[in-house]
Amino acid sequence: MTLYDKQRPETIQSMFGSIANSYDKTNAVLSFQLHRLWNRKLVNATVKQAKSRSCVVADLCCGTGAITLPWLRIKNAQHTAYLIDFCPEMLECAKDKASTLKLAPFHTIHYIKADVQELPLEVATVDYATLAYGIRNVESPLKCFHEVFRVMKSGGTFGILELTEPDNSVLRFGHHLYLRLLLPVFGKLFAKNGDAYKYLSQSIQTFVKPAELKLLLEEAGFSEVQVRPLSGGIATLFIATKPV
Repeated sequence: MTLYDKQRPETIQSMFGSIANSYDKTNAVLSFQLHRLWNRKLVNATVKQAKSRSCVVADLCCGTGAITLPWLRIKNAQHTAYLIDFCPEMLECAKDKASTLKLAPFHTIHYIKADVQELPLEVATVDYATLAYGIRNVESPLKCFHEVFRVMKSGGTFGILELTEPDNSVLRFGHHLYLRLLLPVFGKLFAKNGDAYKYLSQSIQTFVKPAELKLLLEEAGFSEVQVRPLSGGIATLFIATKPV
């Protein structure tokens, strides 16, 4: 058994707690800054649709708040955001980030420690939901999708961003070399935790294919599910809608 195992959530929680303070800087290095492009695409496809009207956003597996907080910074309308993560250290980093961004006081932000498979939100209360780089770590993605469907309003948009394997055989070969040989080394160097990034490498290689994740979203009730490979397929964006 690996040191970190999503069948034992407490080990994943501990892992993210150990790398929380270095998480943003390490991601920037390991993705060669591509994560910024991917994050923008997720925001543009989901919460940016809110434009000027007030809405409720749920940022699931929010980590340090890198998806929702920068978006709130440029918004003039009053929005409510639920930043949900099961790692308290990540939530503390998100709170610190919010204070440095000097967000408008009319936004309401709730920081909630919770499992995304059991969301502490009421039925049909969320307009938009995002889940970036986290669904790989969830024991039952389908259970999570059912929960998102439950709390989302009809017509709401759910965006998922996840690290994936390229379909192209040449790209996949190079990607495997990077994941197996370089990623753990960089993780040890920059985050002081090589084992955490060994887990990241393994979780990317063993996670379900994008087509399978699309089927799970549809099984949970979502429609109009779009699958958009990014940067040759090393990341994939999923956009799903709750039917009206």
